[in-house]
Amino acid sequence: MFKAFSSISPVLKNLAQSFGWEKGIAVALLENRWTEAVGEAIAAHTHPDEIRFDTLQIRVDSAVWMHELSFLKKALIEKVNRFLGKNGIRNVQFKIGAIPPKTVPRQNLPSPQGEPGEEEAALLHQLLSPVSDEELRKAIRNALRKHLQTKEIER
Repeated sequence: MFKAFSSISPVLKNLAQSFGWEKGIAVALLENRWTEAVGEAIAAHTHPDEIRFDTLQIRVDSAVWMHELSFLKKALIEKVNRFLGKNGIRNVQFKIGAIPPKTVPRQNLPSPQGEPGEEEAALLHQLLSPVSDEELRKAIRNALRKHLQTKEIER
């Protein structure tokens, strides 16, 4: 009955092309999966900023890394194009700037173990004191501890 809609991918691709969204989608994909695209070592010191024409602009955290990456331009272009599944990037430009903190995906965080420290326990008590339902209080407590753990990892 719905055979014509067996795959929506071509429709979305045509929409992206028609409205000029391809570069924005590519940058968003690179931002979200940069480590997967270029590897941990490079991703730790860089961040994809934007694509202008066929040039990917990459923010680098130091002049030393910018110099190192200048020797790896060709390999970097190949990695990015392979990751994106097309040969749209023909050049990269580097600029020195702050790199956003890398976050650990929430599903990979271990559950909080042990008792919270004194400061964390005081904060949890203050936030949870209005909650009377014990089961809800426990769920909120675990969620807050995971959140606090995430903030600690980002530092």
